[in-house]
Amino acid sequence: MSMLRTAAIRSARANARPAVMLSRPGAVIRPAPRFYSSHPDPHTNPTGNTNWFVGSLIIFGPLLFYLTSPPASKKQHGHVDHTPSLVHKIEDAVAVVKAPAKPYVLVGSGTASFAAAQAIKEQEPNANVVIIGNESVPPYMRPPLSKELWFSDDASASETLRFKDWQGNERSAVYQDISEYEIVTDLANINKESTKIKLLLQKTVTKLDVEAHTVELNDGQTIEYNKVLLATGGSPKQLPNQSGVKNVTTFRTVEDLRKLDAIAKKDAHIVVVGGGFLGSELAIALAHRAKKEGLKVTQVFPEDGNMANVFPTYLTKWTTGRVKDEGVEIKSKHSIKSIDGAEGDKVKLTFDNNESLEADHVVVTVGIEPRVEVARAAGLEIDEQRAGVVVNAELESRRDVFAAGDMISFHDIQLGRRRIEHHDHAVLSGRHAGENMVGKNKPYKHQSMFWSDLGPKIGYEAVGLVDSQLSTVSVWAKASDADTPAAAVSQPENLRGVDVQDIKSSEEQPAPSSNKQPGNASEGTVFKDEQFGKGLVFYMKNKKVVGVLLFNVFGKVQEARDVISNQTSVEQIEQIVSK
Repeated sequence: MSMLRTAAIRSARANARPAVMLSRPGAVIRPAPRFYSSHPDPHTNPTGNTNWFVGSLIIFGPLLFYLTSPPASKKQHGHVDHTPSLVHKIEDAVAVVKAPAKPYVLVGSGTASFAAAQAIKEQEPNANVVIIGNESVPPYMRPPLSKELWFSDDASASETLRFKDWQGNERSAVYQDISEYEIVTDLANINKESTKIKLLLQKTVTKLDVEAHTVELNDGQTIEYNKVLLATGGSPKQLPNQSGVKNVTTFRTVEDLRKLDAIAKKDAHIVVVGGGFLGSELAIALAHRAKKEGLKVTQVFPEDGNMANVFPTYLTKWTTGRVKDEGVEIKSKHSIKSIDGAEGDKVKLTFDNNESLEADHVVVTVGIEPRVEVARAAGLEIDEQRAGVVVNAELESRRDVFAAGDMISFHDIQLGRRRIEHHDHAVLSGRHAGENMVGKNKPYKHQSMFWSDLGPKIGYEAVGLVDSQLSTVSVWAKASDADTPAAAVSQPENLRGVDVQDIKSSEEQPAPSSNKQPGNASEGTVFKDEQFGKGLVFYMKNKKVVGVLLFNVFGKVQEARDVISNQTSVEQIEQIVSK
């Protein structure tokens, strides 16, 4: 959007400052005293030390020269010194044997680990890389599990994990076929180099010993590592009294997808608990299935509407209306008081207003808890506020211990310390950690984006801090048929249309997007229901833009990043919006 580019340029100009002079005419630059970590005070240089040093040099100087100077060349009369070298004798006597390569161990078999493995292999093709995961399938992307796979006409899509994106291109949720990995069944050969990534399935790391450089598996076996990556993601949160109640599940893995897919093929009433990203996507997906299978879909959450923790109030109301239009029964402002089994394998939900309903199945989508138990037990620092493993700018928690993805608390150079649970962050933090594991030592500066689709007609992308508690400035216009998630797939601006294997650098910027410009305020910003077709929402903190939501506006993520990095002010945004 031209408005985004204008905001970025104006902010950059407004923030420009003259260079700071580091010296002045006539100033005397004096060498600073040297400080050493062994003592807080500067080291002194008494005269006695100087005299001692000079005396020592006179006495030991000739000996030092003798010991360090190269042997004299003996080329008199054309003769060559054939005296055997002591070094050569030692080399001849001792055969040099290359030690087995300790592996790069990647704990967790999700997107971050796969991206890290790719980065390591690009730098060291024969590197010994081992991914350890507790699932039965190789690494895969999670977004299609609640989106495109439900819109497939192929009844076996949940088994094959193949789907068509919104533009009709066939893709797989699995990053690469299992045949392309070296499947590890015996740890005896774990230290052998391989051109393939090694994959250890259905195993869990239960212990990390930072000093010994080892990880212990749930079967008691240990693996000694060269460097280790923790990318264990998170576990779905549960309702307080959910445990033990039949037909109540969470939704995060391929196994969860397959279970729900089997249930959704019957004439059933399914309740989705949660009004955030995952819950709203899944409710829309099930409603699409309901049109063919005769399902009843209800979505329950305590907020005022869908995405209430992210969107401004007016946009929350509009979005909730669109979800209802898809056939989802919405129960907003409903907090669950209890969840119990009922007659005939039903599930009974009782709400805080004493209402109740019964369903055949309940899916709980109320967020995740980062898996930090192993890290905590190993003595790694945990950010208790954000519940993530604390990492430095290079995504390292301790020496030779890196971390990436949903589970890390990292410092965003523009927005402060954060923990992010989105695909883009998992990909690029994983790649960055992998590059640093092989010695790149680069700081992580990526301003990650996220996206969500409420079916093929409504989609949004966002960068930075997007929180409904922040003040916002917005601009809206009517959308055309081209302003849909399908348009986003064709844009190389973000990762929704890009395979992880095709990303060659954690800092690589996507190719320029198309020149199609969405409408702006001058085309009529009328706050009516039908007018929220496409638009921009700028989130403000301390009168600066800290987040941008692009609603049915695609291919403009980099411009949104520029607006944030340039610390665009609310006055600058308001000036542009008012034109």
